[in-house]
Amino acid sequence: MKKVVLTVMLAMFATVVNAQDNAISKYFEKYVDDPSFMHVNFSGKMFQMISQLEMDNPEEQKMVEESLGKIKRVQVLGKDSNVDGRKMYSEALSMIKGKGFDELMSVREEDKDIRFYIKEKNNKIDELFMVMGGDNEFGMLSIVGDGIDLNMLYKLSKKIGMDGFEELEFLDDKRGG
Repeated sequence: MKKVVLTVMLAMFATVVNAQDNAISKYFEKYVDDPSFMHVNFSGKMFQMISQLEMDNPEEQKMVEESLGKIKRVQVLGKDSNVDGRKMYSEALSMIKGKGFDELMSVREEDKDIRFYIKEKNNKIDELFMVMGGDNEFGMLSIVGDGIDLNMLYKLSKKIGMDGFEELEFLDDKRGG
């Protein structure tokens, strides 16, 4: 009888942990089929393949190998018209509340709010989550990986012109970038 109770308790714990890890994915899924939203999903396999490409510059090669090879998934969701961005912003924040995320930084900019969150495990960043909501715009970004290096991610975003990371420019100053 003890084994049955223990097995049931472990199964319930695994379900709760899995539900916590999937809260953001479920929010993405809620809007993925809505054609009025921009949705991008990159698998970890794509980043593994890119990290294997040879670069001319050894520094860039190291940056790509160290940052992209650790990424398991990137998802982006956005809409910039006919949306109650503030409502969606609040809804997205409620999805991660109590799920082990720590706020990295928040920015209020004119008519929008932006927040960056991280989830760490063993002092390594396993997930970076950014949410932005304004009067008539909304955006979310989730990067899941194993030991994500924010500085490398920021430098890479600058090189490839990936929007959304401008708020992390303080990393250049702090780390001599």
